[in-house]
Amino acid sequence: MDQEQLVVETVNGAVAQLRLNEPGSMNALSVPMATALDGAIQHLASRRSIRCLVITGTGRGFCAGGDVQSFYDNRDDPADTMAETLGALHDAVATLLEAPFPTIAAINGVVAGAGMGLAMATDLAIAADSAMFTMAYTGIGVSPDGSSTYFLPRFVGTRRAMEMVLTNSRVDATEAVRIGLINEAVPEEALADSVMATAGRLASGPTLAYVRARHLMRSSLPSDPFSQMQAEAAGIMAAGATQDFYEGVTAFIEKRRPTFTGE
Repeated sequence: MDQEQLVVETVNGAVAQLRLNEPGSMNALSVPMATALDGAIQHLASRRSIRCLVITGTGRGFCAGGDVQSFYDNRDDPADTMAETLGALHDAVATLLEAPFPTIAAINGVVAGAGMGLAMATDLAIAADSAMFTMAYTGIGVSPDGSSTYFLPRFVGTRRAMEMVLTNSRVDATEAVRIGLINEAVPEEALADSVMATAGRLASGPTLAYVRARHLMRSSLPSDPFSQMQAEAAGIMAAGATQDFYEGVTAFIEKRRPTFTGE
């Protein structure tokens, strides 16, 4: 991994922070950046010690989307550049969606294009109050990618999602909270502390239960209540065989705070 493009840090042993680190391009996803992102997320997903992942960016942008300069440089025949970028980005998002721990986007600035898909693929999103969101794709004559057409209408509704895609309207952090695009907006100087406090709580929680809850929530929309109850029953029965369940019910009866291990 190119440490100049991507920085991975571990906080308190169980929380990993992955930081896109090309502030000059507002962390645009060039082929090398997208490839590094994919490799980093796959590596972190394989580490049993990690129980929460935070994704953020350096500088004024979380991620400005695809690297438009590289598209321009190859505009007469963009297929290879697009395919390489998309392949790495979509592999990264797929791994993120199935990560064996909860994930948080710490949105530090501008989010555009593929950055929207990356942010929406996390379980929670906390933004600085200076953050700005825009889809941006149709501004350069392309349609969206990175899972954004799946998540955006589910988060904000189809009409608002269509408006954001067709007009590339900008949404500030306050409005993003109101429409359900993100969970919380905090003062810029408080972003890191707020995100790490949330990450610490999740990292000390019942990790397997979080992952099962994520799967149930995401699979519920195309389902029906009867199928969903079957899935819920399977999930809670599986949870009953975990050490965290044993600890959780024991701590409840003993009137103490549980100590979960994620197992």
